[in-house]
This record gives sequence, C-alpha cells and structure tokens, in this order.
Amino acid sequence: VAIISVILILVTTISYIACFDVFAEGEQDQKQEQTQEQKKEDPDGQKPEAAEGQDQEKKQEQPDEQKPEATEEPKVVMTQPGKAPAVSAGSYMVMSGSTSEKVVSKHADRKMQPGKITMLMTAMVAIDNMYNDSELSNTVETGGIIAPLGDTFKEGESATVGDLLNAMLVGGDVQSAELLAKYSASSRKIFVNEMNSKCMQLGLMDTQFVNASGLYDIEQYSTAEDLAVITQAAMRYPLIRDILCQEKVTIKASVKKESRDIEFINTDPLLTGDGNDAYDDLNGGMIGTMEAPGKGTQFAVAATKDDMQLIVILMDTDADMAAAEARALLEYGNTKVTRNPIVKKNKLCGYARVKNGAKTRVAGYTETQGFAYVPPEGSDALIQTQVFMFSDIEAPLKKGDKVGEFRIYVADELKGTVDLIIKSNVPAGWYLSRYYISNTATVVLAVLLGLILLLLLRIWHVKRRRAKIREARRRARIRELALRQMEMDADRKRREWNSTGYDPIAPRATDLRRETQNEVPDDRRRRRRRKK
Repeated sequence: VAIISVILILVTTISYIACFDVFAEGEQDQKQEQTQEQKKEDPDGQKPEAAEGQDQEKKQEQPDEQKPEATEEPKVVMTQPGKAPAVSAGSYMVMSGSTSEKVVSKHADRKMQPGKITMLMTAMVAIDNMYNDSELSNTVETGGIIAPLGDTFKEGESATVGDLLNAMLVGGDVQSAELLAKYSASSRKIFVNEMNSKCMQLGLMDTQFVNASGLYDIEQYSTAEDLAVITQAAMRYPLIRDILCQEKVTIKASVKKESRDIEFINTDPLLTGDGNDAYDDLNGGMIGTMEAPGKGTQFAVAATKDDMQLIVILMDTDADMAAAEARALLEYGNTKVTRNPIVKKNKLCGYARVKNGAKTRVAGYTETQGFAYVPPEGSDALIQTQVFMFSDIEAPLKKGDKVGEFRIYVADELKGTVDLIIKSNVPAGWYLSRYYISNTATVVLAVLLGLILLLLLRIWHVKRRRAKIREARRRARIRELALRQMEMDADRKRREWNSTGYDPIAPRATDLRRETQNEVPDDRRRRRRRKK
C-alpha cells in the first residue's frame, strides 16, 4: 500500500509539472498584455518632457534636402476631402477582409471578365483537393492541348505541384494553371465544375468560370463584389499568402534526367514597384491584362494596416494607373472602415493537439485583433464567435505557425477570421508521439512502468523466499519423524518383541506419510483453517 501510494504521488506530481508549462505560458502572456496596456495609458494625454525634447531634436535634425523629388508617375486625383478618389476602372470594390464590410464601390455588381484573378480560385480548389502537403512534391507532365497555351513548358516536360503554384500565383502563368487543373481533377472540365461549386459554397451568385487560367471567354464572368469575396477566402490559406508575398521564384522544368530553371518575377506592382508604388502593408495580389477583346487590366490586392485587412478589386482599369489607384483606394478605405474590436491581439483562445511532436498540446494565440461589422439596422447581439482548432497538425512546428482560427459570425454568417498561432517551436517527438503521447508523458510512463516492475519483482522475491522457508520446515519435520521412527524400531529390536512368535512389524513408511500430511498441511488447508 505504501509503495502504491508513492507511485500515485509521483505520477500526479510529474503530470502537474508537464501541464504547468503550457498554462503558465498563457498566464505570463496575459500579464504582459496587462502591463503593456498600463504603460500605453496616459492619464494626462501628454508626452513626457524627454520624449517631447527628442521629437523636437529629430525635427531640427531633418534637412530640407531629403524631401522626395517629384516623379512623373501617374497620380490619382482626389475629388474632395472625405470622398472616394476618382479612378479609371470600369468597376471597383473596397471591402474589409476582416469584417466583410463593403467600404466603397462603383458598379460592383457589373459582370465582367475576371482575368487572372481566376487563379486565386484555381489555387484554392487545387489545395482543397490535396490530401496533405506531401503532394506538393508530385510531378505533372505537360502534354495535349496544354502545351500550345504558352511557352513556359515544352511538350513532355514536367514540374512539381509546388512549382506550378509558384509559377501561377507569382508569374500568372497560364500553363501552370491548366496543369494544376489536370492534376487535381484528372479533367479540366471536372475541375471547372469544382470551381463553380466553390463559388456556391461562398455564396457567389454572379460568378461563372469556364477555365482555370482566366483566359477570355464570353461565358466566363464575375463581379468586383464576388472577386472581393474570392480574394478574402484565398487570403485565409497560409500557403497562398506565402507565395503571393514572394518577389520572385525559380522553378525547375525537367524531362527524363535533364532539367532547366525558369525564373518568374512577381507581377504585383505594389510588391515589386519602386518607392512610389511599393506598399509596406501588402498581403499579396494578382494582376493581369486581357488581350482580347480589349486591353483592360484586372487587379486584386489585399493589405493589412493596424490589424485591419482591406481588399481592393479593380476591373477593366488602365495598366499604368492600377498601382496608384489601388494605393489611393487602400488609404481611403483605412479612413472609412468601421473598427469594432471583438478580440485583442495575443489572446489565448484554446489548445490544439499535435501529432509526432515533443509536445502534443500547444496553445493558440490570436495573431491580430478581431473586428466585427454590424449594419446600422442590426444589433450587436447578432455577433457570435467560435474558436476552431485544426485536427491534422503534425510536428515539427515553427513559431508563428497557424494552428486554428478565431471565427466571427454576424447573424450566423461567417464575416471574418483571425489566425491562431503558436509562440514557440515544437520539435519532432519520440516514437510514442505518433499516438499523441508527448516526451514528458513518455518519461512519466517509463518511470511508472519501472516502479510497477520493481513492485512485481519484490512480490515475486517475497513469495519465493517464503516458499523456500516452508519447504525447509517440511523437510526438517520429515527428518524429525524419521528419526523418531528409527528410535522406536531400535527400541523394539532391543526388547525382542518379535521372539514370541508373532510376525515382525511391517515398516511404517505409509504411516509416516500420513502423519506428515496431517501435521504439515499445505497452504490451502492452512487458509481454510484460518477462514473457519
């Protein structure tokens, strides 16, 4: 009983220590948030004297010669303060990707050619059809009617799925989009049907796709409003966001044992433009110019400023004006968007299970603030939130990896999400981690099994020693009875009891055995006597 009590105490202590690190991490982060908020609060609303002095010194140190020089880049004319800038696009849409609020628009319901923005939908459907990330290394061969669609890949050349995604999203390659459709659904027609099904899931009623690359087709159309929703959904895929933020990529096209490198430069002018066009808060974008029947440019861009994501869609705009117009609309949208915070940044929202990791339970924190938008005729009671943790997380994980989502609903409709990330690395675990048993739990189990084994060995040793003692006592009793019998036989012989004519007494071997059984009972008979 004492040994079992010690084991239970050890198991309870080690389990508490193993779980304490996870909970303590969340408590420390919450304390840091509180201290940071207290430091930010200034009851007088004034800067310290030292800070004011530093600001004045900085202003004095700035020379007048460092002012930016005037450039001949196209500019967007602002009509009046407080009004949307005048742009050349046939239709446009500025929507909040965080709350789905429609900030400002112009002919947003006009059906037009989606162009290369179609590739965002192609990427989402292709990723949805993948079993796991290991499919990114699978190869796809160029052939059939796909080879004449471009000059990136030659007949018979192959590339990996990951390279095709990079070429499509960074360089807007048509062949890569069609090859992904062929690989993902074995048929371009089936893949297009899946794209339209995805539109139905997103609630898009004014969009229809005919191909996966965005080439001109009279039966293919969409609106700025629907494309804003497609861009919002695409930005929720970490893989798509990471690819769109690359300035250039290099892929390999191989045939048999030979391969060649192909470099693509990102076509997004807000990412690769000069100092006037580059936008620091950019999340990514897709741009493309239709070759027929006109030369209109379609541009989709997403940017996050002060934890608020804005999406700008420009349809049938001037290619030279696209970057300046998108920048102007982003700046205008940031001044008009509604900011109703629902959840703070770095808030602990839940825990996710990890497979094959040194830790099998990690904490998820909000990466940014979460906002909600309710129309003026609505009520804040319509806002609902839900924490969703992914179930297919596998180690190793890096700090900042996404493990779940904080979802914000308005009237039971998903309006925005906030990524839940981890704040520490999770290396690969030992063998038992594939069964969701962490390294710490493995050590606890090993110690527990060791203690149980020692207890069993102790019990076996005690039983064996007691059995030896019983066997020695039984043999000693038999020797004692044998000596007594020998003494009795010697006494009869000395007294000559056999001289009267009677037969000699037979040996008493059977009597000795019976007496031994009666006088030295076995364990079962002892137990029965004790019970009685």
